[in-house]
Amino acid sequence: MTERSLAIYLAAFAAALTVPLLLLAAFLTWRFAEAENRQLEAGALQRAETVAAEIDRVLSSRLAVLRALATSPAIDAGDFARFDAQAREFTSLGIDIRLRRVDGQVVVDTATRPGSPLPQWPVIDPIGDAVSLRAPVFSDLFVSRGTGTYAVAIFLPVVRNDEVVFVVSTTFSPDVFVRIMTDFQVAVPYYSSLIDRTGLVIARSSRHAEMIGRPSAAFNALTGTSGIWRGVNVEGVEVSAFYSRSPISGWILALGVEVAALNRSLWRSLVWILAVAAGLIGMATLLASFIVRRLALASTAMTDAAAAMERGQLTVVPRTGVAEVNRVGEAFGRASVKLHLQASALARANRELELRVEERGLALRASEERYRLLAENVRDMILLRNVEGRIFYASPSAQRLLGYTAEEMLGVRPADVVHPDDWSRVDAVNRAIGEGRELGFSIHRLRHKEGHWVWIQAAYSRIGGVGSDEPCIIVVVRDDTERQDQETKLRQTNEALRQFSAIVSHDLQAPLRHINMFSDMLRLKVGEGDPEAAGYATRIMASVERMQRLIRSLIAYTQVAYAQVKREDVDLAAVVREAMALLDADIAEAGATIKVFNLPRIDGDSDLLVRLFQNLIGNALKYRGEEPLVVKIRARPAGRSWEVSIEDNGIGIDPLYADRIFEMFRRLHKDESRYPGLGLGLALCRRIVESHGGEIWLDKDWPKGARFQFTLPRQRDKKDRSAGGDDAPFRTEAADRR
Repeated sequence: MTERSLAIYLAAFAAALTVPLLLLAAFLTWRFAEAENRQLEAGALQRAETVAAEIDRVLSSRLAVLRALATSPAIDAGDFARFDAQAREFTSLGIDIRLRRVDGQVVVDTATRPGSPLPQWPVIDPIGDAVSLRAPVFSDLFVSRGTGTYAVAIFLPVVRNDEVVFVVSTTFSPDVFVRIMTDFQVAVPYYSSLIDRTGLVIARSSRHAEMIGRPSAAFNALTGTSGIWRGVNVEGVEVSAFYSRSPISGWILALGVEVAALNRSLWRSLVWILAVAAGLIGMATLLASFIVRRLALASTAMTDAAAAMERGQLTVVPRTGVAEVNRVGEAFGRASVKLHLQASALARANRELELRVEERGLALRASEERYRLLAENVRDMILLRNVEGRIFYASPSAQRLLGYTAEEMLGVRPADVVHPDDWSRVDAVNRAIGEGRELGFSIHRLRHKEGHWVWIQAAYSRIGGVGSDEPCIIVVVRDDTERQDQETKLRQTNEALRQFSAIVSHDLQAPLRHINMFSDMLRLKVGEGDPEAAGYATRIMASVERMQRLIRSLIAYTQVAYAQVKREDVDLAAVVREAMALLDADIAEAGATIKVFNLPRIDGDSDLLVRLFQNLIGNALKYRGEEPLVVKIRARPAGRSWEVSIEDNGIGIDPLYADRIFEMFRRLHKDESRYPGLGLGLALCRRIVESHGGEIWLDKDWPKGARFQFTLPRQRDKKDRSAGGDDAPFRTEAADRR
């Protein structure tokens, strides 16, 4: 019998099965996919060019209307009623016209009824750009102040004698562009977006109402005047898109086709290929049957050789038609000799392993004994229970803490010993641990065996890989009665201080009012007859007034120092806006610029935080220098806290007094006529920050002016809104003013 290698048979089978299939798959996939993709991409390009041209045509026609109205003689004559009538001729076309002065005063608005009062809105950036450039300006997407909906606008300056005297504009809804996309049959699998210069979606061919105003996912990649982009759009669909930037408005139109649609041809090709492959497999089966028969003969010979080795006999190598099988049989013969030698070595290894297992068992029992001694002698009570609350083990310290022996604790249920007022909180922790939470903690009361209540701290730990009916939860219970008693005494002390403050407020101010009244009567009585006595009376009244101010400041500090701090979701940006509103007159008088960068959300007391920012901003306004005041407010993450800084370019603070400035009634400037105040503001700031678990300090290395920094804890169990960084200012109408 001719002896051939097994590799020859297997190679022949693989070649007969796979080579034709792979060649056919490559050819069909290339032909079908190329034709389908060319057709879909051509449709996307044609729609993109058509829609972009139509949008530019609409914008050009609107701009032409504004140009025509800008030349109206009614503007020169100041006949705004005639201009209003001219502008309202375009209302039937859905075009609303607004004419305003350069200062923002609206004089004609066709969107309102004739004769209605017209507002004076602040001059927004696009109007200012149109005036400065003396050219039409297309706005980005914004929310209309008149309707409260999204809109875009075109602003055209009206120039007379080389001077801009008015600005004529038209505002219209992005729905205009959605209708264009619909008219030109932009629908799935095609997607189209109109994007403004800031990256916001103006109009969308699908889910327009949901997507308008959202940042475009591809905006940063859409560079230049036109190009091709491939990626995931705002709806989470992977597309291959063509984009172009409008030379008129600067907006970007991106229109793409769904990549899944491009790939469908591949799937159809694959189905056809599988059908052809099935036929090829049938042909290959005939060849395989021949190979199997050859292998069966070799397998029988190998089985006989293996049975001989199992019986401990030397293997007789049969001769077969497969060379590899013959070499394996020879190896069996050599292996049978080695097995006898290895058997004795294995027996010795087993004896050594048994000795090691015995030694490890002794060490394990010693370790278990140490843990038992630890559990039985620790002062905290240790419980081992299941999810239902059944106790399987209790340490002996249970008798010291609750009066029950370790055996008695096995029959105690949580509902029998937990205080009714604390049960809902404890039950919530138990449910969380039972549902898979690894750790838990609660402070509550347990009933002592003698009937009184004991405050405890309980720490729960879930044992992984153990069923809920088995002992799977370890609870460490610590006596918390002494700490609770101290907190109760502290609350009573705080309440007494608040009552003392109210009493002092009333009892001290009453005699001061009498002193002030009698001093005024004395001054009036002596009059010009005794100027010296009148001066004494005036000084007494001034001292009384200062004393009253000190008392009022002390009361204000007490209200903050002992206030119950609320824990609610607070937007620091909104807090700063409210503080600036309270200081609006002072900001305007100082001509100050307040720059607020993106601030996070925290858990805190919004009223106290408004007071904090009001005092710090007011401090910067009070101690400003000769140059225009600029105050910057920003935040950055610092571990588990947010570090907030308020910096200014004022007269600054000597670093030697960095710690003393936070003391009550501490003033560095004695001249109250120039720098009024009692020195209580920064003390209040420190108390507010500390009540939120943070700290406040003066940056001693700040080169010019002063910078106060303080920390506030980050939100727990919530996702923080991170600050935007130094280059991301948060803009509001009050955030940057002179």
